[in-house]
Amino acid sequence: MLLTIRNLTYRTDGKTLLDDLSFQVKCGEFLTIIGPNGAGKSTLLKCLDLILADWTGTILLDGTPLKKIPQLQLAQRIAFVQQSVSTLFAFTVRQLVEMGRFPHLAWLATLTEHDKEIVDDAMRAMGIVHLADRTVETLSGGEMQKVHLATALVQQTDLLFLDEPTTYLDYKYQSEIARQLRMINQEQRKTVIEVTHDVNRALLDATHVIALSEGKIVFDGSPGDLMDTGALRRIYGIDFQFADHPSLPLKIVVPGT
Repeated sequence: MLLTIRNLTYRTDGKTLLDDLSFQVKCGEFLTIIGPNGAGKSTLLKCLDLILADWTGTILLDGTPLKKIPQLQLAQRIAFVQQSVSTLFAFTVRQLVEMGRFPHLAWLATLTEHDKEIVDDAMRAMGIVHLADRTVETLSGGEMQKVHLATALVQQTDLLFLDEPTTYLDYKYQSEIARQLRMINQEQRKTVIEVTHDVNRALLDATHVIALSEGKIVFDGSPGDLMDTGALRRIYGIDFQFADHPSLPLKIVVPGT
């Protein structure tokens, strides 16, 4: 099992944000974490990447306790794309993407030709080669998110964490980034864990869905099992209706009125 989480609890300022969570993630899965605002979704991702480390319970990565893995080794296993990342300096796109290679470099070492090829491949995969010499503050939100994904790709990790990667993006970029994430999962065989508010994205992309509500797991199963108005009501507190997808043989959901 790639990730094993047992009795994970996180408290801060007298509040319990994650309450006794237990679940597993298999290698190659596309796990989507859904739930209402304040449910603990982003907090969970940060615990799994040790951005937050003062949790209790057990998190194992390939059977090794997460807190026993040195930070550099962890950066070679897990790449994290946050919802919004600001930069203090006017890096070019290429310079920012190259930073994803740092976990694989010796102290003060420069990029090798092999490293540069990896950077080129990631930029081509994300369709941002034409942006290479642009400074990051000139990019749109969708372009910037593609740059962050390319930076994560050059880390060459086997786990990719994404915290609402398409929030605030227009439909064009939402579609392009969702397509790239499916390719990363299916063709590159990376295990993807994505936090999203979009239930339909979970139905279209995920192989495994976990839903949180008030810091607790209220659903853990397949996307197909989620297609039940009772399950969705337990998660969101409202009724949902179902409709046929216009081009795929599956159902999608719309909030009830």
